[in-house]
Amino acid sequence: MDEPNPVVLVVEDNKINRMVAKQMLKRVGIEALEADSGSRALEALREQRFDLVLMDVQMPEMDGLETARLIRDGGAGEENRRVPIIAITAYASPEDETACYDAGMDSYLSKPLSMESFLSSVCGVIETHARDRRNQEPLPDPELRPDGP
Repeated sequence: MDEPNPVVLVVEDNKINRMVAKQMLKRVGIEALEADSGSRALEALREQRFDLVLMDVQMPEMDGLETARLIRDGGAGEENRRVPIIAITAYASPEDETACYDAGMDSYLSKPLSMESFLSSVCGVIETHARDRRNQEPLPDPELRPDGP
């Protein structure tokens, strides 16, 4: 059975940036939903399963670093503690990158984004996460398999 298309949550306070990210993802068959703030991202994660979160780092009220820390601490539900998070930021210093990883993010992209590097990173993280999830699932009991033990 084929797996459903991945679903990504785009967390970005700038409407145009959200629209551009959604269009790039759509080109490779990835569905994207959006949140315009960290608090809305936490709500969305509590309501639906996502394969990846694209997180703008610089947002008013609750920035991407704080949002990522809350996700990792279970603030978006226990099942989302390990959802992959890619930081997207205009700040590209080594200190900024370190801050993203320290907050629990899995990858880091700096703006402006090229479509090639953006999609390569997104697809790579989704594939790795899906493979890790499959490897963690227990095998069915041999007695319950249709072909028997």
